[in-house]
Amino acid sequence: MDRHIGFYFKKIFQIMEKNMNKKLEKIDLTNSQASILIYLYKNKEIVNQRDIEKKFDLTNPTVNGILNRLENKDFIRRTVSLKDARNKEVHLTEKSISLINEMRKEAKQLEKELIAGISKEELNIFKEVLKKVFNNLQGGIK
Repeated sequence: MDRHIGFYFKKIFQIMEKNMNKKLEKIDLTNSQASILIYLYKNKEIVNQRDIEKKFDLTNPTVNGILNRLENKDFIRRTVSLKDARNKEVHLTEKSISLINEMRKEAKQLEKELIAGISKEELNIFKEVLKKVFNNLQGGIK
């Protein structure tokens, strides 16, 4: 049976997320939490909760829940912004900084598994097609 292309996108995403969560479980993180920690690490400027909502296209309650769990695990701390008391700035702790390399290593390993058996040429073509699909869908969302 030939399946609709959306089926494959959904299944690939689900499998990748499941595998990454399994790998990150040993350091008490989920894929969503690790993605936010890596974003905070890469972003050298002050990051507030709204920045995270925009970057990951998530609602305030979702981000608040993720940040609460990260804070309870001592991966982040939140402080009131000096510029605007209505905003909370999000900061990495030493604990999370020390785990960044392990998170990156797990992500690279998952990527290797994802592209195993695919030639460089096939991968380049695949990336170009994915970019086109993304741009096609991105243009429809306004």
